[in-house]
Formats: sequence, C-alpha cells, structure tokens
Amino acid sequence: MSAAGEPLHDCEVPVCTWRIQMTKTGATKYMSHLDFVRTVERSARRAELPITLSGGFNPRPRISFAPALPVGVSSNSEFVDIMLKESVDVDEASRKLNESFPDGMRVVSSRILPPKTPALSTIIQAAVYRLDLHFDAQVGLDCVLTAIDRVLDRDSIVVTHVTPKGARRRDLRPLIYEIRAESRDSIVSVYATVATGSRGNVRPFDLAEIILESKGIESKDAFVDITREGLYAFRDGSLCLPW
Repeated sequence: MSAAGEPLHDCEVPVCTWRIQMTKTGATKYMSHLDFVRTVERSARRAELPITLSGGFNPRPRISFAPALPVGVSSNSEFVDIMLKESVDVDEASRKLNESFPDGMRVVSSRILPPKTPALSTIIQAAVYRLDLHFDAQVGLDCVLTAIDRVLDRDSIVVTHVTPKGARRRDLRPLIYEIRAESRDSIVSVYATVATGSRGNVRPFDLAEIILESKGIESKDAFVDITREGLYAFRDGSLCLPW
C-alpha cells in the first residue's frame, strides 16, 4: 500500500510507439475531439493492447493525437500514437482495434516506431482538405476556378475569430499553400493544402467561406461537405507522411 499523498502508479516506460493512420467518417465526424480521444482509448483497452500508462493517482493510457479535426469534418487520414510496453504484430493489432472501433473509424495503415519518436503535434505542419461544393444554382467549375485565382492573388486574407479573450484577427494568406479544383458528377471538389499545427492553422470552414465570397456566392446557396484527406510533415521542402 502506498503512503498517503503518494502517487499510486509510476509512469511506465514505452518500448515502442505504434503510429496508426485511421479514418473518422460517417457519424463519427460529429464527435468532438474529446469524444474521439475517449473512443480511441476505450477501443485500445478493449483490444487488449499492451499500452503504457501515465503515472499519478489516475493512470491514463499514453496515447497522443494529431491536430484536432473540426466537428462535422470527415477524415481519411487521422494519425494517432499509442505507446506500447511491448511490440506487437501490426496486422493483428490493427484487426483487434478495428473490431473495437465504431463504424466510421478504421486503421488503414500503421508502423512500429522508436519509443522517443517526436510527437505528432510537433511534426505535422500541413493538411489537405477536400471541399465538395454542392450548389443550388448553376455554378460550374470555371466559376470556382475564378474564385480560387482571386483568393491566391490576394496579398492578405484577414479573418476575425471571437475567443474567450476577445476578438482575434489573423492573416490566413501565408498559411494557404495550394488550391486546385476539379468537377465530377455535377459536384465541384476543391483540394486545399494549408498549414496546421505549430505553423498556424487554417479552418476549412473559413476557407470554404473565403472561396465562395470571392465569387459573390452566398453561403446559403451552397452546401459544403469537407474531408481531411491527409496530414503531412515538411521534409526537405516537400510534404511527406509522418512516418
């Protein structure tokens, strides 16, 4: 029995980091980030993975996450680090975790990495979003391409967000790296590569509104379905997956 006032559990030392790439689609896109964290933790426990625990009076699974996904946005490429006290067969561990996940969450790829691998929050610096634009009026690809050109030609794009500390103004233009568009089945899909993480963050809903406003399209006249297609680190000036 521990002495009164002393932690009941020492922090366990991980042998390796299991980095998983997973989806968050369907109904799970409406989960808050906190609910997503809890779901991954509970699923990992049900899968009986050898997870290391934090120290203190209330030990928690040592799991870390990529930059949070906005509520209502799907993802085909979320990354999660699970610190393990022993190595696992990634195929078998993925199968067990997928069986524990709810519909819409699924491991699509994973790797075992060294235990002191840099945290996802420090290495992920860019995200690619797909904005599927559904219009009430007849708005085609040419119209959207014109809007994109106007956005990219601007020297600054200042947005204002209201926070508990008051209104905050930010220039998003330096954080927008690339935007392109294509049309399929009467839907115009915009692909945008933007900053996320420590370099700054572009909210995809802000980006959608900026593109629509650049062509004078009212938000009420368009439905935007957003998917995060990828999360990346910069290496030698190029985007790469955070493996």
